[in-house]
Amino acid sequence: MLTADPNLLLDELIGASIADFDVPRNVYERAVDRYDALGNWLAEHWSAHAAGGAVYPQGSIRLGTMVRPITEGADYDIDLVCRRDLSKESTTQHGLKADVGGAISAYVATAPDGDPRKSEGKRCWTLDYPREPFHMDVLPALPDIDRPPNGIVLTDRDLQHWQPSNPADFATWFYAQMERELAETRAMLAKQMDVEDVPTWYVKTTLQRTVQALKRHRDMYFADRHEERPASIIITTLAGRAYPGSGSLYEMLLTVTEKMPSLVERRDGVWWVPNPVQPLENFADRWRRKPGSDRNFFEWITQAQQDFAAIGAERGMDRVLGKVAKSFGEGPARRAGASFGVELADTRDRGGLGMAAKTGTLGAAVTRPIPKHTFHGDAPERP
Repeated sequence: MLTADPNLLLDELIGASIADFDVPRNVYERAVDRYDALGNWLAEHWSAHAAGGAVYPQGSIRLGTMVRPITEGADYDIDLVCRRDLSKESTTQHGLKADVGGAISAYVATAPDGDPRKSEGKRCWTLDYPREPFHMDVLPALPDIDRPPNGIVLTDRDLQHWQPSNPADFATWFYAQMERELAETRAMLAKQMDVEDVPTWYVKTTLQRTVQALKRHRDMYFADRHEERPASIIITTLAGRAYPGSGSLYEMLLTVTEKMPSLVERRDGVWWVPNPVQPLENFADRWRRKPGSDRNFFEWITQAQQDFAAIGAERGMDRVLGKVAKSFGEGPARRAGASFGVELADTRDRGGLGMAAKTGTLGAAVTRPIPKHTFHGDAPERP
């Protein structure tokens, strides 16, 4: 139910806008069914082998931070790990990929639900579902014996070297960052829904919404330069580290976005965003191979800071929605406004907004100086 508090109204408006580009529940559930079916089939397929395997989700579908693609007709990208329980000495990068690819071909040949089609990427295999709004990228991996039980090693894009990773423990770390809010929100929803346990995927914390907001803003900012976008894992990691643990959605959006640039490290002339659960993995390693990636990130995050600050600085519902539209798109802003327009009008008629109704203000009285970035590894300059 909507509140007459203008600051909370702003939170609800932003939250409704972000929820508009969240993955729909029915799409999420079908995606889970599809990757469960693949994982169960492969487990049975490899059951007679000395070395088994496992399939599990990684990335945004596991973290609750998926966002709808801004391109009409584009698919949701579901990322999966396919771990084969082999030693590095028993296979090669090419051999591992071929092994997993052969198993996926055998699965496709059984004509499973959704009628998936297999195609090949540089490091992964893709399952396209013709009648679904998503595809699945299946990344072959091996156990990392130096970091049991969840550490894995992946191939690089050239299939030459093993790269350490740990998406399972990363997910655990990410959820630990918002543990208190997650527990409180689940408990509150459990009372409202009259159930004992609310599924984790049903809950959206302010950290998850903030990551979704950042990813949506990034997609719009780089709409014509898709390949120059900062990676989602960098955004998620920095946001998770910057998240203070509690606060309103809009306040967290400002706080997290302001702090993120200072968390990008500079080590011996190399940009680093270390994996918090696998320090040897640098999520910004691609920046070395793609000149200008660092500048793209810092210019974008500065624009995000300015755009998010502008939302709360505006007066009047129309102008606030206009700033929301600039950050998240016209569709989410329009539908969010329409979703509580009648209740907002009723509240104003009753004088529930008090001074805010007279001045036309809808938003938090928050202003933040925007740090300037040098792009050379120096700390951001503070005005």
